[in-house]
Amino acid sequence: MKRVSATKKSDSVQLSLTITSSYASSLEAALATEAEVTRADDCITVEEAEPVFVDMRARWNTVMRGLSAAYDALKAVD
Repeated sequence: MKRVSATKKSDSVQLSLTITSSYASSLEAALATEAEVTRADDCITVEEAEPVFVDMRARWNTVMRGLSAAYDALKAVD
């Protein structure tokens, strides 16, 4: 049996999230200053990389809060 080691706090990490939404253009604009975001039609991809795992946790939380706030605002005016 192969043993898988747990991620250490000092390990580097990369995350990617792909979202399909009719609000893709607006969500891309909302996250432009927060993360690396690309868009193709109604699909956005958010990518982040940090050399230290604990730093990624903080960055990813910030990005997700921004994404959630933007989505809620768009739904409210729709």
